[in-house]
Amino acid sequence: MVLSMKKSNVELSFDMDYDYDYQNDSLFLYITDDYDYKRSLRLDNDLILDFDESNVPVAMEILHASKRFNTARLNLRKPLGLNMNIEIGKDYIRIKAAFNINIRNKPTPLELNAEGENSINLPSCATHFAAVA
Repeated sequence: MVLSMKKSNVELSFDMDYDYDYQNDSLFLYITDDYDYKRSLRLDNDLILDFDESNVPVAMEILHASKRFNTARLNLRKPLGLNMNIEIGKDYIRIKAAFNINIRNKPTPLELNAEGENSINLPSCATHFAAVA
């Protein structure tokens, strides 16, 4: 997957990949370019964001993904695309994402909406990610 990211009117491009752990039902989306990991933040029981030294989100793990998306595990092995907005405010982090997966050879959209506390005092910003497999 190729990922483009827009943060504060600056557009960057990264290579992105994903891993789906079928046995543990965990979907991991991450930037493959080199970055300096700084920290992780759990937004809720099933959603973890990783940030680099510049406080840019560089990875997201979705635990219990098939339950969260109400789909069979088999369908999550190969996502087709991603469109995601991450908004960081003084007191919150909000994610709105749309994934496309194949169900019976038909592209099918899935939504992810989550909000959590900005408990690590990240600077306010808005980030947009888009990727196509």
